Amino acid sequence: MKEAQIPGRFDGRGRVEFSLSGLEAGQSDMITAVGFEFGYDLAATEVRSRSTMSLVFVRNDSPTARQRAAQTHDRLRAGGPLLMAWAVQVPGAGHTAPQTTLTAVELASKRRGLAAYESNGIRGLVALVSVLGVGCLVLAWALRHGPVAAVVLAALFAVALAVLAAFVPSLTRRWYEKNRRLVDLYDQQRAGGVGPPPPPPGRFGQGG
Repeated sequence: MKEAQIPGRFDGRGRVEFSLSGLEAGQSDMITAVGFEFGYDLAATEVRSRSTMSLVFVRNDSPTARQRAAQTHDRLRAGGPLLMAWAVQVPGAGHTAPQTTLTAVELASKRRGLAAYESNGIRGLVALVSVLGVGCLVLAWALRHGPVAAVVLAALFAVALAVLAAFVPSLTRRWYEKNRRLVDLYDQQRAGGVGPPPPPPGRFGQGG
């Protein structure tokens, strides 16, 4: 899909779906960023086959989202950019925390990761790592009469996977909390930079 065609899909209808195949899947974060600017939330990501995925967006009718959409339309009519970069203070780094510049696409990627964590957690990942660790132990046992190097290697993999399974939850939680604060800070800064939300245009009040 050509990038110039993406904004036109977010025309105020209630539901927008993108079917991406092959290299188009690399556009998913950019499409999510564009949808966010026009007041849409990513509702679902569906993998339909090895080479095809679908992104489903729904219009967010909250005052904040309608305000953001109106701001985006005004910016485009004035000849400004569709996607912008924002400077936000790194959360958790104290009063002298440095500012970091995040692009709209980077923020969209973080939102997708946060949504996946909030929907699915990490139980599946921990279970997979645990199963692989058990598999390595079984392999080491099966090779106990074979070459010593193979047994040691399988045992080391089992230990490494066990350690990984133990630390994954805390590491992932810290990643989630940091990026959740970062995205929330961005949203607060963004919302504070504009005036009162205007009423939604008539076509935005209709379902698609």
